[in-house]
Amino acid sequence: MYTLSLKVQKKNGLHIRLAATFIITLQSLLKDKEAIKNSYVIYKDKKVQANNLLSLVSLKIEQGEEFLLTCADEIPPHVTNQIVELFEEKDVENVKEMEADLMMMENSYILQEAFTKLPNGVVVVDRDNVITYVNDAAVKLLEKPPNELYNHKANAVIPQSRLHTIMKTGQPEFAQKQKINHYTILTNRSPLIFQDKVIGAVAVFQDISNLEKITKELKEVQELQQRLDLVLQSVSDLIALTNEKGEFIFINDEMDGMLIKNKKKKKIQSIIGDNLWKSHQKCPEPFMKIIQVNHQLTYITKINPIIFDEIFRGTVVTLSPLDEIKILLQKLELMEERTKYLERELSKHQKLNSAFNKIIGNSEVLLESLSMANKVSKTDSTVLITGESGTGKELVARAIHETSDRSERSYIRVNCSAISPNLIESELFGHEKGAFTGAYKVHRGKFELADNGTIFLDEIGDLNLDLQVKLLRVLQEKEVDRVGGFEPVTINVRVIAATNRDLAKMIEEGKFREDLYYRLNVIPIHLPPLRSRKEDIPLLIEHFREHFNQHLGKNINGFEHGLIEILSNYHWPGNIRELENIIERLFNLTEDDFLKIRDLPHYIYKEEGSSASQKLDLLPASNILTLEEYERQIFTHACQYYPSYNQLSHALGITHKTAAKKIRKYGLEHLLGKKYQNT
Repeated sequence: MYTLSLKVQKKNGLHIRLAATFIITLQSLLKDKEAIKNSYVIYKDKKVQANNLLSLVSLKIEQGEEFLLTCADEIPPHVTNQIVELFEEKDVENVKEMEADLMMMENSYILQEAFTKLPNGVVVVDRDNVITYVNDAAVKLLEKPPNELYNHKANAVIPQSRLHTIMKTGQPEFAQKQKINHYTILTNRSPLIFQDKVIGAVAVFQDISNLEKITKELKEVQELQQRLDLVLQSVSDLIALTNEKGEFIFINDEMDGMLIKNKKKKKIQSIIGDNLWKSHQKCPEPFMKIIQVNHQLTYITKINPIIFDEIFRGTVVTLSPLDEIKILLQKLELMEERTKYLERELSKHQKLNSAFNKIIGNSEVLLESLSMANKVSKTDSTVLITGESGTGKELVARAIHETSDRSERSYIRVNCSAISPNLIESELFGHEKGAFTGAYKVHRGKFELADNGTIFLDEIGDLNLDLQVKLLRVLQEKEVDRVGGFEPVTINVRVIAATNRDLAKMIEEGKFREDLYYRLNVIPIHLPPLRSRKEDIPLLIEHFREHFNQHLGKNINGFEHGLIEILSNYHWPGNIRELENIIERLFNLTEDDFLKIRDLPHYIYKEEGSSASQKLDLLPASNILTLEEYERQIFTHACQYYPSYNQLSHALGITHKTAAKKIRKYGLEHLLGKKYQNT
């Protein structure tokens, strides 16, 4: 880069005539157009292109001030001398020329400032379509710095500039809409003609993006207004808008029809009365009131104030026929009841995860419990499974684990009643080396082994109170203390507990901690006894037939007539485990390819033979009572064997709602499920 320092000696400084002479001199001395294009004048941190007349004049370089001329290539000495001489003061200055130069200088500066401050973009090109001037607004719209615009072809840097076309045709173009970057602009283009020759062209841009946005918003508001009008006209309620005096400024057809029919003035006072309106004006708050318009029409009237700039401007009034509201509420209540019923039924019959396929049965009471287990399997919440011995609590616990996100991790089963009280703490929580006699090494407890997996605490009701306290701490703090240890071990375990005991009764007796019970009973799942789902007994018998055929190497194809009926009528105190043992007994005793009644234990015969008399003993043999008293006895007897209204309703063949109503009627809530574990 070659730099030449120049000093202006002229009295009027770098005026317009001197600047023009300077540019002409450069163009005559430097034949290379690219060299001229890449030449700049630098003055007081301002840098402009040397061949831009308006930009040079706008620098306001005064007499005695220096500026720099930079060129890409070195300027020959003879050219340098001519440029330096150009700015030297002449011996004799023509006064009139000086005054003329000063006037041109002022006018050119005014013109420069006027174009620069214009809100519209201005671009000027010479006869070669090269940009010679852009103002600030054009720079902003084009989103390019001035040095990327000056001395470049307009059609190369401005999309759809068309200035070269204007110079060819000599015809101006007005209000041409186009997109530049993200702006929408209107462009006016005109040729510049001097002495009947086109010497350039000018384009003026006007940004109309905001105008288009406002127009679009206005159109959207108009559409919204039309939609609002259609909505207000289509609803069945009576709707109106009032001004601050209570006069209706809008009413829909329903409101208009009511006012005409009842010969009411189109003012809110004709509906709610003057006193209520005056009260509302003084304290404009939303209110709702039942108002009788005539002897036959009663409306629920809602009035909401319109407040703008903290000034009361009017109200929005809606009138809803009271009779229609009552009917809708009744329908809504009915639909809610239907929906709740369908949701309950759907939840029972939703497809269970395949992990639950090992649990045999299609009865509603069983599916209700399995559906609950299936839902909670994806969570990490603690589950408490209750039910009599032999109902399949461990199968459900394992299915929950296999369905959960922990299925790839450990599943640890602990039978709390099968481990010696002296060893169970060490088995559950582990011990350190030397913690007691025989502790030769560190022992990790069941909770540590189940880390990131699931631990199943079977027969949780058999834990002593001391261990219950420690288990509660594990559930709360998520950490265990090994026997003889000093530092707790952090664990991440999902706990599933199970019991066949009545924990609520044990709490009353002081044998089980209430706080531990509530910590375990986050998600309770009750498995019904086999006698409560007798429709599943044939399915279970068939399942065990296939199972023992495979494991005992037999080929039992069927059953003696009446066998399944006898087994279905037995009350099964040992539940599924007892049924499995009975089927295994029959397999071992039969000598044929079918199972026989004679191989059944005697007590099952006895149960079957006495069942009819047991049923008859439920009712008194004499002294005929009222139907209501018999009903009370039936519900008193039945509700003790079923822990929920749902199970009771299915057993008696009535609806859930009827069962709940009768239990509440006779005050039998305290008897629900009292004997179902001991029947």
